[in-house]
Amino acid sequence: MWSVDEDGYYSSSVARYITYENPSDFGSNTTKFELDALKSALAIAVASGRLLILPSFRCCTGCPESSRSACSSPRFRCSLLSVFRISTFDRVFGGRYREHSFLNNSLVPDHVKRNLSIRPAFFNVSALSRVWHSVDKRSVQVVSVANYSRGATLPEVVRSISAHNRTAVIRFHSLYGNSIDWESDPKFGSKLKRLFSVAFDCSEYEQWDSSMLKLANLWPGKNAAKNPANQRN
Repeated sequence: MWSVDEDGYYSSSVARYITYENPSDFGSNTTKFELDALKSALAIAVASGRLLILPSFRCCTGCPESSRSACSSPRFRCSLLSVFRISTFDRVFGGRYREHSFLNNSLVPDHVKRNLSIRPAFFNVSALSRVWHSVDKRSVQVVSVANYSRGATLPEVVRSISAHNRTAVIRFHSLYGNSIDWESDPKFGSKLKRLFSVAFDCSEYEQWDSSMLKLANLWPGKNAAKNPANQRN
């Protein structure tokens, strides 16, 4: 599967991408915030014409609100398969995204892998306070926008991206909260709402069940980072 390169899926030298991360654990609200961030990322991809390289997702109990009691194992990561029915998601966004491991594939040109934005962009508008305070401001490019109460508009984001047209992969630190105000966009807002209502079909597949968690807890060195004797001075 990972070596199939139909229509230059991996090997395209001209395709342009965006990517972001899900660095924070919000307990029972984790899935909600990650789904909202995914919507913002897809909105940026649609408006900018770039492809979205997915982040990994925290291994929570699923996307139905009734199942969001907690993250079963927030320190481990899962794929989009644990959140949505991929067949449904692909019918809507199949040509607009790439898997999280995309840049690790040997078929992706080296010049694409090397041509990433130096610092990830961070929209501090409407950002969750705990995220904003946890960010090392020297490691991100803080982006200012006109309306701090509603978030960055899609035209503002696209203009920001357009200044880096030669950069193959534009990185965003995170897209939690309403950092991006895509809903009120006159060109894409209504269309995106319709697309999300179809594509965001919750999966019944539990990628990270209790048996897998028990196995993970047996991995050698799992607690090495917590052991002071194993930490560097």
